[in-house]
Amino acid sequence: MYTKYFTRNNFTPSINLSPDKNLGLCIVLPSYNETELEVALNALANCKKPICSVEVIVVVNYPEGAPAEIVANAMECIKEVEAADRNINNNNFRFLAIPAFNLIKKHAGVGLARRTGMDEAAWRLLKSECDYKIIACFDADSSCSENYLCELEQLWIEKPETAACSIRYEHPTKGDSFLPEIYQAIAQYELHLRYYVDAGRYINHPFSFQTVGSSMACSANTYIKVGGMSKNKAGEDFYFLQKIIPHGNFEELNSAIIFPSPRPSDRVPFGTGRAISKYINEAQQQFQTYNFDSFLGLKPFLETAPSVLFSASKNTIVELHNQQPKPLRDYLEMNGFLQAIQEINSNTAHAETFKKRFFLWFDAFKLLKYLNYANEHYYKRMPICTEATKLAQVLNLNFSTANPSTIELLDTYREYNLRES
Repeated sequence: MYTKYFTRNNFTPSINLSPDKNLGLCIVLPSYNETELEVALNALANCKKPICSVEVIVVVNYPEGAPAEIVANAMECIKEVEAADRNINNNNFRFLAIPAFNLIKKHAGVGLARRTGMDEAAWRLLKSECDYKIIACFDADSSCSENYLCELEQLWIEKPETAACSIRYEHPTKGDSFLPEIYQAIAQYELHLRYYVDAGRYINHPFSFQTVGSSMACSANTYIKVGGMSKNKAGEDFYFLQKIIPHGNFEELNSAIIFPSPRPSDRVPFGTGRAISKYINEAQQQFQTYNFDSFLGLKPFLETAPSVLFSASKNTIVELHNQQPKPLRDYLEMNGFLQAIQEINSNTAHAETFKKRFFLWFDAFKLLKYLNYANEHYYKRMPICTEATKLAQVLNLNFSTANPSTIELLDTYREYNLRES
């Protein structure tokens, strides 16, 4: 299976150095026109070292036709990686650079950069003799707690069947590295990310997990099995993990922390950097998120549909459809609800199998698309603090004031996520 993946994708190794026989963890770090790469390299160098050998693979990339200053930056980043490797002077912990230059413009972006590094990591890990083979994603402007590497290793030692995991993350919300409005923006955006996942869990959607690119890891075997990283220029983390999550053995690692950067960016069409940039440029006061009512309208359906629809007649399927609120009713009709359920039933003999197939149909993509559809046509997007407070009330989260601040809300959600994991 492994040979087929590499052959099918015309893979050629970019690193000439043979992997250590005890290589168990590869950190893949894309770097495009990066001015703060040293932050990430230092954070990883300062981590406590695990039992296995570690490689940090930095994919220094730029598209074809890049201006001279970006090309010059890439050469400097290569030198930074080489210097970091010399400075650490440890054969069991290496910094290695892949020069991914002149990428075809159509595909050039963070998804292709991650894929380039993760393919290399998988190739090298599968040649090692280590019992676990972990590929972790990191960002060039991120930092981490010093136990990051050891906790990743420990997860796979304790749970060797783990396919992938999301890692606890916390954006900085104060300091003097950025303007105050950027810290305000990132606090609201992270609150939005946590609200979205926790609301998904509240309505009992089984695939509601954080999917932040700098805070995820998978086994090399799983990486190959699902066909590798998506090449998307944005959202590659979400697309990739949603190929893994529905099939189980997905974990949440909360004993270590990633600290992603809150910096604005226009490099990608959506995501953290773009959201912060838009917030600043449009002088927003509140980040707009999905109306909590749009989640609530879906909750009874997700809770009852799998049991009601198993072996159901056409009339029962139609009746359940007609009972739904109009936003959901219209969305289901647009997505061929009747035909989809009949097809699932025709290929299902057991209730548990039906439930699994049902959520493979109404998966995380359909949930996201439903929320976008419902909030564009029936509901109104609302300020994140308003909706996060509504969710907090039904989750019985307590605050010191009647109108909690963004920071108090965020801190409460962070603590809640830690308790509930």
